[in-house]
Amino acid sequence: MREQDELQEVLQHLNRLEPTEADQPRPAHEALVQLHTRLSADASFKQQVSWGSQLKWRFLQIMSLKVKRFAWAGLALALVIAFFSFPSTRALANQFLGLFRVQKFAAISISPEQLARLEELDLEGLQPPGELVMFEEPGRPERVGSLDEAAAAAGMPLKTAAFLGEPQNIEINQGGSGRLTVDLESARTILDVAGIDPALLPDSLDGAEIDATIYNMVAQEWYEDDVILVQTASPEIDYPDDFDPSLVGQAVLQLLGMSEIDAAVLANSIDWSSTLILPIPQEFATFGEVSINGNSGLLITAVDGSGNMVLWQADGVVYSLASDQMDTNGLVNIAESLE
Repeated sequence: MREQDELQEVLQHLNRLEPTEADQPRPAHEALVQLHTRLSADASFKQQVSWGSQLKWRFLQIMSLKVKRFAWAGLALALVIAFFSFPSTRALANQFLGLFRVQKFAAISISPEQLARLEELDLEGLQPPGELVMFEEPGRPERVGSLDEAAAAAGMPLKTAAFLGEPQNIEINQGGSGRLTVDLESARTILDVAGIDPALLPDSLDGAEIDATIYNMVAQEWYEDDVILVQTASPEIDYPDDFDPSLVGQAVLQLLGMSEIDAAVLANSIDWSSTLILPIPQEFATFGEVSINGNSGLLITAVDGSGNMVLWQADGVVYSLASDQMDTNGLVNIAESLE
């Protein structure tokens, strides 16, 4: 009887730990608001957050409302980071001949001074650069029991770090898609307030319809080795054939703090149909190029040495591999041994 009483007591304690409705996962934007509030109010909490989470938070700051109100060329980045964090249900119209698909990454360093200037921009009260309509809202992360289940839900074959053993956690994020219809007058007003020549945006941009699609994303975690592997089919942006993404890219680069000349030179040197630009805050991380099985990638390292991340694309799939403990060589070795 004593054993039964003890068992009953344990079960009662466990019942108190059962998740309630308040413990259910919340949408990413709600979690971001809470994280932003805590980071602003409690410096000690910020020190406890992993460098990767802090870097992601700074990405989201950079691509926050101030930037997203006109940076439709950066819409894919905002979506990737927000849901990275969609299967597509769109039927492409014949006029959508341009296609952006992530094939490689490039990074630019953002100084604290540039971030400060960005945050000082008074864009409140301005109209957004167009109407954004979501065709398919992204879903909440869902935990699944196996890679086979995740692959079936994601609609794509998955790779894993086999020598690390079975991942302790597997989650899938349902993707989504949306369309931005450009309002040129509003977009030019935003550029003007930001001190950028509004004429940079051509008249032909008015009314342009730009579709963005993010596909299902799968994350695997190995707790003991502190490794997270994320993979998703390359996000896409579809735009009219007479749309010049380099002009919008130049505007984005200028807003991020680059001079007009430097932004023009860099914008003209980038293949905007396949390159995803990542703004890297100097106070958080440094970056460099890396090759993963012959594919160009980006290696991001925390300034304080507390973590590393590798981003690369292979065969139409974008990968992110991160760890707060493993060094860069270890991460690259894992990346090259995925199977």
